[in-house]
Amino acid sequence: MDDEPAVAAYLRVRDPEVFRTLVERHQSRVFRLVAGLLGPFADRDAQEVTQEVFLRAHQRLASFRGEARFSSWLYRLAYNYTLQHRRRARLRLPHVSVDALDTLVSKDGPHEAAAERERREAVERLLEGLPEVYRTVVYLHYWLDATVEEMAELLSVPSGTVKSYLSRARARLRERACVAGIEGVD
Repeated sequence: MDDEPAVAAYLRVRDPEVFRTLVERHQSRVFRLVAGLLGPFADRDAQEVTQEVFLRAHQRLASFRGEARFSSWLYRLAYNYTLQHRRRARLRLPHVSVDALDTLVSKDGPHEAAAERERREAVERLLEGLPEVYRTVVYLHYWLDATVEEMAELLSVPSGTVKSYLSRARARLRERACVAGIEGVD
């Protein structure tokens, strides 16, 4: 069953199984988009945001006009909500940092662990300094192994544009890493 007939069928009879089919069909891609926007160390947040996206999609399904594919509508909803979540999350402070937890279970010595933590933090800062769309394609590509075609669909842009974004993101990361004296960023 295609998405649009499934949406129409759900709106007609409100059968939860029909909506469940839509969720199952799109949940992995929505999660990948959300995780790509939130970054590589936000799996728990990505799961929560993905659930919230589907809740919002359910609440707003009647507003789906069919002018675009359902998947495009859903991915745009996920994209916008995730950006809102990121902005709100910046205002909250974590109770315990991930880095503090990492040092408790480090297999390396304290010097190696500290050096690796500093490098990771530096790379994270470089990534955070990228424009939103560049950061998203980097996360999707390197942390979530998304293909160019998958990223194009998630971001609703042509695959050539995704390749361009990825190339520009890499160039900016290399340039900023060189200025910051961080080696091995490609």
